[in-house]
Amino acid sequence: MGSATRICSLIVLLSLATAPAIGPGKARAAEPGTITKPAGYPGKPVEFIVPFNPGGGADASQRVFNKYAEPIVGQRLVVVNKPGAGGTTGWAELIRAKPDGYTLAVVTPPFNIIPALVRPKQTGYKLDQFTNICIYAVVPDLLYAREGGPFKTLKDVVDYAKQNPGKIKAANTGTLGADYMTTLLIEGATGSKFTQIPFTGGALALQGTLAGTTDVMVASSLFAAAQKGKLRALAIATETRDAKLPDVPTFKELGYEVVSERFRAIAGPPGLPREIVGYWGQVCKQVVDNSGFRAEMDKVRQPAAFRGPEDAQKAIQRMGAEMQALVEKYQLAQ
Repeated sequence: MGSATRICSLIVLLSLATAPAIGPGKARAAEPGTITKPAGYPGKPVEFIVPFNPGGGADASQRVFNKYAEPIVGQRLVVVNKPGAGGTTGWAELIRAKPDGYTLAVVTPPFNIIPALVRPKQTGYKLDQFTNICIYAVVPDLLYAREGGPFKTLKDVVDYAKQNPGKIKAANTGTLGADYMTTLLIEGATGSKFTQIPFTGGALALQGTLAGTTDVMVASSLFAAAQKGKLRALAIATETRDAKLPDVPTFKELGYEVVSERFRAIAGPPGLPREIVGYWGQVCKQVVDNSGFRAEMDKVRQPAAFRGPEDAQKAIQRMGAEMQALVEKYQLAQ
């Protein structure tokens, strides 16, 4: 399979690292002289738009990031929640912001990508308007079945689906969402056909799968530990096995070209100066290198991983191209 069969579900956010401890429960401060600052920047607090309600995954990860970045930056980093329309309200506001480095946002590919491809007239932004700065966490997708159910392996699912097209019910958190798209990817790679059942959120999709209303579900690795003993992870959509889930085989090692990840990333508005992009890329690298940050991200089950401005841009662009291929293949644009 080509790149059109890979989905990286980014999830992309900035994070920063540090040195000597400054007190219990506080982030560690950076060593001086390790980051090149633009002249006079930042001279005041920086706002980070989180386009979802407080308490969710993106909100939690950004607050952890800010905690470790503030000692490096030397200014307050303020989370501003702007929920609405699946995140597009907040992202559209980012695109309209002045490109002075004082308004940034967490972006969570593929969640900011799909609406722009499927509903381009309603979204309020285009993908090429984001100035992608860095990725600070990568959360892979897995295919799950309930423990005690009939499907023990990916082979069980594929064999049954091929013999009984459409009989397997796959839960998702809404039509055209990230898990919906990953399920299409799995169908294409395995030559099988599921019937997708939309729920209004991950909790209800999980309930449906545990109750047997649905047979399988695609969800992030966040569920693997939280639902251990209730859900069986059949395969993980990464290039190699996850060190935290060593017993879960990859789709690739089972013969299927399926790679699907969700990023936590940081982005700015169009026209953000290169020196500010580079500055935040350095900050992000220090945050991700901080063992305290990595430990806290593990607690919220969003594994820290760094990709700087150039690599983040390439990864997000690649994801956009792969999503576009799925949109065209399944004629999803509205």
